[in-house]
Amino acid sequence: MVARMKLMVDRTLDDGRFVVTNDSRKDAPVGTIFTKMTLEAHELVAGEFKSQQVGAAAVVALTLEAVESWRKSLDAIPFGHNAAIRLSGAGLAELAELVGKKAKGQCVFLTTD
Repeated sequence: MVARMKLMVDRTLDDGRFVVTNDSRKDAPVGTIFTKMTLEAHELVAGEFKSQQVGAAAVVALTLEAVESWRKSLDAIPFGHNAAIRLSGAGLAELAELVGKKAKGQCVFLTTD
């Protein structure tokens, strides 16, 4: 069974790359194709975080082309770490738009399932 990859997309950089956190249980290698984009709302209720998907998931086909962390090019996003990444493929404009308009307490995720 192939491990599910999940990235939390924080923001877009001026050069078109995205800043992400690898929320997977393993490294996300260059060449990984992300197929689903979701927006989730998070809030703290009685000391616990509650999450809820906002709207429908979007089908995308975004390929991880390049990873940079601490000004070094890497062949994968280490699990649990942040990186600036370059993506290509269907859904790129939609991802940039969603990241740009997300509200406080909302997170954009890319997954491989």
